[in-house]
Amino acid sequence: MLSHQEVRERLEYCICVLLQLEWLLGNSSIPPLQYPEILKGSSLGLADDPFITQTLAEARMTGHPEEGLQALIHFYEGLVHALCEVLETDSEEVQKQIPGGFLRSLAGEVQVEFPMEPES
Repeated sequence: MLSHQEVRERLEYCICVLLQLEWLLGNSSIPPLQYPEILKGSSLGLADDPFITQTLAEARMTGHPEEGLQALIHFYEGLVHALCEVLETDSEEVQKQIPGGFLRSLAGEVQVEFPMEPES
């Protein structure tokens, strides 16, 4: 059985993956056929993950490449939700604890500007 800390680390990783995938989908300047190429720049190793690459490849073969990224987003949303339930927390609280500089770096890897925090 995983320790609380190990589950927490997996949750943080899944949140980071989810954010990168959402940012990529939200970047309208990147055509869906370029998603695999862009993910090669991910420090999370997303281009080396067989599940991710196969999901994107299968969607490309069906003629709907954007649906592969959408399916991955839904999958990671489910993982994040499940891990939050296990830890009895919510993803927003966990995301707040991930250093902003790291999130900014992740955003840059998928060619988006890290969202600015609202001014007080």
